[in-house]
Amino acid sequence: MVRFFLFVLFLGCCFAQYQLWAGRASWDRVRELENAVRMQRADNEELRRGNEALAAEYASLASNQDAIEEIARYELNMIKPDEVLFRIETAEEAARKQGAVEAMPNVDAPEIRAGAKPTFAPRRSDLYHAPKDQRAPKARDRRE
Repeated sequence: MVRFFLFVLFLGCCFAQYQLWAGRASWDRVRELENAVRMQRADNEELRRGNEALAAEYASLASNQDAIEEIARYELNMIKPDEVLFRIETAEEAARKQGAVEAMPNVDAPEIRAGAKPTFAPRRSDLYHAPKDQRAPKARDRRE
């Protein structure tokens, strides 16, 4: 009987060692999870800084009319009545704009070759499913 308990105790120790070195809670898995948490915290910190910048910009736009005018002038090229806008474009800006136009695909005549792979992967969620109360009754229900 003592041998049986010693054998069960030995199996329990072996199982604990297996869990410690190769199981779900092994040292390698713990290190891997710690690295994942560290990377997620860095991502969260970057996103938090971006959110703070957006909140500051929102507060500026909500309280300051000059900020709205500045964005309208510089980003949207808007002008006040009776103003004339002279926009001087550098050679670098013109080359960048021309390169961007050439890199855009032609949507009027796309280049699709026979046997080309589809540009998207359809998913089950893309299909339309009518609500159950609006579906047609099943055939056996119609016969009754």
